[in-house]
Amino acid sequence: MFNIDLSVGDFDGHAVVALRGELDLLDTSDVASHLIAAVAAYGPSIIVDLAGLRFIDSCGLGVLVRVLRWTRESGGDLSLAAPRRQVRQVLGITGLIDVFSVYPSVKQAVRAAKLARPLPAPAV
Repeated sequence: MFNIDLSVGDFDGHAVVALRGELDLLDTSDVASHLIAAVAAYGPSIIVDLAGLRFIDSCGLGVLVRVLRWTRESGGDLSLAAPRRQVRQVLGITGLIDVFSVYPSVKQAVRAAKLARPLPAPAV
Protein backbone atom coordinates (compact mmCIF):
# COMPACT_ATOMS: atom_id res chain seq x y z
CA MET A 1 0.00 0.00 0.00
CA PHE A 2 1.37 3.39 -0.99
CA ASN A 3 1.75 6.20 1.53
CA ILE A 4 2.11 8.99 -1.01
CA ASP A 5 0.02 10.70 -3.65
CA LEU A 6 1.87 12.31 -6.49
CA SER A 7 0.72 14.65 -9.23
CA VAL A 8 2.63 16.34 -12.02
CA GLY A 9 1.48 19.66 -13.39
CA ASP A 10 2.57 22.80 -15.14
CA PHE A 11 2.90 26.15 -13.40
CA ASP A 12 3.74 28.93 -15.81
CA GLY A 13 5.79 26.62 -18.02
CA HIS A 14 7.60 24.81 -15.19
CA ALA A 15 7.11 21.23 -14.11
CA VAL A 16 5.75 20.97 -10.59
CA VAL A 17 5.59 17.58 -8.91
CA ALA A 18 3.35 17.71 -5.83
CA LEU A 19 3.92 15.12 -3.12
CA ARG A 20 1.24 14.45 -0.50
CA GLY A 21 1.45 11.99 2.36
CA GLU A 22 4.56 10.18 3.58
CA LEU A 23 7.63 9.51 1.45
CA ASP A 24 9.41 6.41 2.67
CA LEU A 25 11.10 3.27 1.34
CA LEU A 26 7.87 1.83 -0.09
CA ASP A 27 7.35 4.71 -2.49
CA THR A 28 10.85 5.71 -3.52
CA SER A 29 11.01 3.92 -6.89
CA ASP A 30 7.59 5.26 -7.93
CA VAL A 31 8.50 8.81 -6.92
CA ALA A 32 11.89 8.59 -8.65
CA SER A 33 10.32 7.44 -11.91
CA HIS A 34 7.76 10.29 -11.83
CA LEU A 35 10.44 12.88 -11.13
CA ILE A 36 12.56 11.58 -14.00
CA ALA A 37 9.50 11.57 -16.29
CA ALA A 38 8.79 15.19 -15.35
CA VAL A 39 12.36 16.15 -16.24
CA ALA A 40 12.04 14.31 -19.57
CA ALA A 41 8.77 16.08 -20.36
CA TYR A 42 9.57 19.61 -19.17
CA GLY A 43 13.32 19.98 -19.34
CA PRO A 44 16.19 19.69 -16.91
CA SER A 45 14.61 21.68 -14.06
CA ILE A 46 11.65 20.73 -11.89
CA ILE A 47 10.00 21.98 -8.72
CA VAL A 48 8.87 19.55 -6.04
CA ASP A 49 5.92 20.91 -4.06
CA LEU A 50 6.23 19.58 -0.51
CA ALA A 51 3.24 21.43 0.98
CA GLY A 52 1.31 18.17 1.38
CA LEU A 53 4.24 16.02 2.52
CA ARG A 54 3.88 15.13 6.21
CA PHE A 55 6.91 12.84 6.55
CA ILE A 56 10.10 11.92 4.73
CA ASP A 57 12.64 9.28 5.73
CA SER A 58 16.25 8.76 4.65
CA CYS A 59 15.17 6.72 1.62
CA GLY A 60 12.91 9.55 0.48
CA LEU A 61 15.73 12.04 0.96
CA GLY A 62 17.98 9.74 -1.04
CA VAL A 63 15.60 9.85 -4.00
CA LEU A 64 15.50 13.64 -3.94
CA VAL A 65 19.30 13.84 -3.74
CA ARG A 66 19.78 11.36 -6.62
CA VAL A 67 17.36 13.24 -8.86
CA LEU A 68 18.94 16.57 -7.83
CA ARG A 69 22.37 15.28 -8.85
CA TRP A 70 20.98 13.99 -12.15
CA THR A 71 19.22 17.27 -12.98
CA ARG A 72 22.31 19.33 -12.16
CA GLU A 73 24.49 17.08 -14.30
CA SER A 74 21.98 17.72 -17.10
CA GLY A 75 22.26 21.49 -16.68
CA GLY A 76 19.09 21.90 -14.61
CA ASP A 77 17.99 21.88 -11.01
CA LEU A 78 15.49 20.40 -8.61
CA SER A 79 13.93 22.99 -6.31
CA LEU A 80 11.83 22.28 -3.23
CA ALA A 81 8.79 24.41 -2.46
CA ALA A 82 6.68 24.91 0.66
CA PRO A 83 8.05 22.22 2.96
CA ARG A 84 6.08 21.75 6.17
CA ARG A 85 7.84 22.36 9.47
CA GLN A 86 8.56 18.64 10.05
CA VAL A 87 10.06 18.16 6.59
CA ARG A 88 12.02 21.41 6.85
CA GLN A 89 13.47 20.17 10.17
CA VAL A 90 14.64 16.93 8.54
CA LEU A 91 16.24 18.91 5.72
CA GLY A 92 17.94 21.13 8.30
CA ILE A 93 19.19 18.31 10.52
CA THR A 94 20.68 16.46 7.54
CA GLY A 95 22.25 19.61 6.08
CA LEU A 96 20.26 19.21 2.87
CA ILE A 97 18.51 22.53 3.40
CA ASP A 98 21.74 24.09 2.10
CA VAL A 99 22.08 21.66 -0.81
CA PHE A 100 18.65 22.19 -2.37
CA SER A 101 17.12 25.47 -3.45
CA VAL A 102 14.21 25.72 -0.98
CA TYR A 103 11.39 28.25 -1.39
CA PRO A 104 8.36 29.09 0.76
CA SER A 105 5.94 28.59 -2.15
CA VAL A 106 5.70 27.16 -5.66
CA LYS A 107 5.14 30.67 -6.98
CA GLN A 108 8.47 31.85 -5.52
CA ALA A 109 10.26 28.75 -6.82
CA VAL A 110 8.92 29.45 -10.33
CA ARG A 111 9.98 33.09 -10.07
CA ALA A 112 13.51 32.04 -9.09
CA ALA A 113 13.63 29.43 -11.88
CA LYS A 114 12.71 32.09 -14.44
CA LEU A 115 15.54 34.31 -13.23
CA ALA A 116 18.00 31.42 -13.38
CA ARG A 117 16.95 30.31 -16.86
CA PRO A 118 19.56 31.32 -19.42
CA LEU A 119 18.43 33.82 -22.03
CA PRO A 120 18.26 32.56 -25.60
CA ALA A 121 21.25 33.43 -27.74
CA PRO A 122 20.63 36.43 -30.01
CA ALA A 123 20.10 35.70 -33.68
CA VAL A 124 22.98 36.69 -35.93
